[in-house]
Amino acid sequence: MKKILAFALALAMILTCSFALADRLDDIKAAGKLTVATSPDWPPYEYIDDDGNIVGTDILMCQWMAEQLGVELEIQPMAFDACLAAVGQGDVDMMVAGLTYDENRLARMELTGIYWNEGDQGVLVKKGAGASYNSAESFAGKTVAAQNGTNQQIMAEEQLPESTTVELVTKIPDGVNMVKTGRIDGLVVPKTVYDSILAENDDLEVADFAFDFQGGNYIASVKGEDAFTAKIQEMIDTINAEGLYQQWVDEIQK
Repeated sequence: MKKILAFALALAMILTCSFALADRLDDIKAAGKLTVATSPDWPPYEYIDDDGNIVGTDILMCQWMAEQLGVELEIQPMAFDACLAAVGQGDVDMMVAGLTYDENRLARMELTGIYWNEGDQGVLVKKGAGASYNSAESFAGKTVAAQNGTNQQIMAEEQLPESTTVELVTKIPDGVNMVKTGRIDGLVVPKTVYDSILAENDDLEVADFAFDFQGGNYIASVKGEDAFTAKIQEMIDTINAEGLYQQWVDEIQK
């Protein structure tokens, strides 16, 4: 009898845990809000405008997603690596921050399909220096920066010469200032981001060299939340089919 009771109790606990893991979508609707972690230093995807508001193409997408779910959107700003930790620990519902695919992340979180292809990956340098950086070897002995925890960090470390120093920054504006002041020689960023930066900084340009990169932006959700992740993917499919993300890009960049 004791063994039967112990088994029944264990089974009940397993089922309770399973339902708790599977019910995040219901929990979001019950709470009336979708909680999203982002690193607002990645224009035009997510950044802080002159009025102190967090805006950007990813934010417009998240607002649209919240509307589809019938809930409010709650943005939690934090550093990029903190975003990874937050979604990995289940502290937020999802992470949207120009996130690219990395197989190592799959152990900690779910990744959706691509919702936006961010294009080329380049290096921001001082005005007039772009032509001198026409190959990976051009960066030998130089110092470049990349945002900590991003694919840009991985590309810089793997595709540039060993003699290249790769400094890690928490916020992209810090890296931009480091280039402008001459502390570093370049900042590794994707095309959509450097286009936005160049629009505000006429003393910078992009190096002729471009990284070997194929991929796009993904959304990360909490590991094991299959129903919620499937719902996100369903909305991404609609975004892609209707060209909504391009509309948001046009709205932000107009």
